Amino acid sequence: MKKIALALAALLVAASASAAVASAAAYTVKAGDTLWGIATANRMTVNELMTLNGLSSTSLWIGQQLIVPDQGNYVVRAGDTMYGIASRAGIPLKALINANPQLANPNAIWPGLRITVPTPPSKFKTGLFPLAKGTYTPFTNNYADARTWTPDGGAVRTHEGVDIFAPEGTPVYAAADGTILNVGWNTYGGYRLTVKTDNATAFYYAHLSKYSQTFVKGGAIKQGQLIGYVGSTGYGPEGTKGSFLPHLHFGIYDITTSSWTTKSPYEYLVWWELNR
Repeated sequence: MKKIALALAALLVAASASAAVASAAAYTVKAGDTLWGIATANRMTVNELMTLNGLSSTSLWIGQQLIVPDQGNYVVRAGDTMYGIASRAGIPLKALINANPQLANPNAIWPGLRITVPTPPSKFKTGLFPLAKGTYTPFTNNYADARTWTPDGGAVRTHEGVDIFAPEGTPVYAAADGTILNVGWNTYGGYRLTVKTDNATAFYYAHLSKYSQTFVKGGAIKQGQLIGYVGSTGYGPEGTKGSFLPHLHFGIYDITTSSWTTKSPYEYLVWWELNR
């Protein structure tokens, strides 16, 4: 308890460096934990987690207690059950359970407990996360981050998707039904597949090492269909690979105008992951 009190005091000092932390919770380090894994699970960077806890080293030990953001947005009331909370919120029970991995037993909750009730996106609520569970590393929101590679060199541009890192050759699956708009090589995206998912939206799968079959424009794609494999292609003429670590770049575009507009795919990916 003394360690927690000291850490909570340190939280006040660190607040200016991590303004997103409105309240705090204790996390006990388990075997196999890393700072990167704990930070990613709490939607923060390693530096933010270290600052929050006054750490000067990335070393951890089993039983060590860390302060992490308390991201719960619902306080359990008397008589509540996870099923009842999920039903009132209009979300699947598994999404609620997956959003609260800190609960050792979801059937045992108590008044005053703070939990996270996730909010579904406005569209594509039944979408499928494009990589299978256990095949990728935890992802963060790197949409709109700066990128500097361009064909003519040097210009800063905005990242138009979210990167999900995984070993080369990891299977990639279609997140939703649709019609193929583009397939083949793209200077930035390497081997990519662009799929129209409704009259206003296209999903973009990029940096593939190869496709699962021969695709053609106008062809149909079904949700869950194997479409290709994670790679590191792109940033050059056809065949260029290895300019970055293997990952799937997943993007979403508003295609209602001739100049497509990017949309953040992050909230969709988070929701789909919770519902796997």
